[in-house]
Amino acid sequence: MALPVRYKLIGLLALGSMINYADRVNISVAAPVMMPALGWDEGKFGLIFSAFLAGYALLQFPGGLIADRWNACRVLIVACIGFSVFTALTPLGGIAYSLMLVIRFLIGAFESVSFPAYASLNSRWIPRHEYSRAQTLSISGAYLGQVISYPLTTWIVTSFSWPLAFYFNAAVGVVWLIAWWLFATDTPAEHPKMTQPELQEIEANLAPRSRESVSPWALLKEPHVLLLSLSYLCLIYGLWMTVLWLPTYMVKVRGFTMREIGWIGMIPPLASFIGLTSGGVLSDTLLRRGCSVRFARAQGPSLFIALCAPFLVAAVYVPGSGVSVVCFAAYLFFLNLAGGGYWSIPLELNPKLTGAISGVMNCAGNCAGIFGPMTAGYIIAATGNWTTPFLLAAGLTLISFLVFYFLVVPEPIEVTLRLAKTSPQEARA
Repeated sequence: MALPVRYKLIGLLALGSMINYADRVNISVAAPVMMPALGWDEGKFGLIFSAFLAGYALLQFPGGLIADRWNACRVLIVACIGFSVFTALTPLGGIAYSLMLVIRFLIGAFESVSFPAYASLNSRWIPRHEYSRAQTLSISGAYLGQVISYPLTTWIVTSFSWPLAFYFNAAVGVVWLIAWWLFATDTPAEHPKMTQPELQEIEANLAPRSRESVSPWALLKEPHVLLLSLSYLCLIYGLWMTVLWLPTYMVKVRGFTMREIGWIGMIPPLASFIGLTSGGVLSDTLLRRGCSVRFARAQGPSLFIALCAPFLVAAVYVPGSGVSVVCFAAYLFFLNLAGGGYWSIPLELNPKLTGAISGVMNCAGNCAGIFGPMTAGYIIAATGNWTTPFLLAAGLTLISFLVFYFLVVPEPIEVTLRLAKTSPQEARA
């Protein structure tokens, strides 16, 4: 039996997110070699990490809005061209620190539209009862990208040179771009390989879309969206700090060599991948089995957030280096189990604005990510203390749990244009 077209599309999205994330974390894997080569300390590299995240936060909401209103496939094409070009230009940043900041900012800006566009595209392609697992599987390639990037980037850097790692990643992005151009369409009905039974199955089970005119800018003051974004902000602070600083922490504090990091560094992102894909399946399963939308999408997933914080604290206090790696892996596993809830809630709030809502949420999370790596870098450079940044992240994780469990309510919202609510006489006035 032929694989449904929508599953092939999700697989291609997952490959895209693998490349997307490899392009953003390769610099953290290469950092222990780049710092002495370029003469830049942890404080400067913390700012480089945050420059990427500043660009990454910038276009989340506009990117999702454009994907909702225009064509998500073309948005992803433009994004891939942009971040591939600037990934290839990253070694040029070694000429001047300010140039490196600009290049990493632009990589982040082009990558920022990707995940909101994924959410928008999946809202048109995926039945509601499959949406959480489809969305989490689409973005789960982010962690597989890290799993592959750790040993591959380490091998390239130690066997050849650090600039070659960036050239290689850019070339892989071009290969994916060609495959996406040839295969993807914005809606199922446009796809030449779509069968009538699959199209009927998709269209009969899509989340219902309002016929009202909607104002996406009203999302920026909608309480449901703001609370979701606040919870995600507190959660992603620690995630980004861990993703970007973990290789250097393992080398400088736990005593691993660069070659060992290439393999040991695969464990935390692999745990993240398992957690994220499992979280999507779990959320859909709870919904199908009759649990309330709030429990399936918010309260159930939030319990895993409460479980992850103690493992982050333990990771920096346990004496054994191997046990520390396991604790970091457990932290990331439980954190990502909640991902199925976060990424499905935008669809529940308003299917017509899934990309825009996802963009607001992800923008908030990555605004926190700007300060996580940067503040950690300056704390470490000034004090040599690696414990404080991780304890701060654990505290914010607990706040994320409280907001997600008690305050986030995934009920439909109608952000209608005010003109639609006025009388004809008021409208003319």
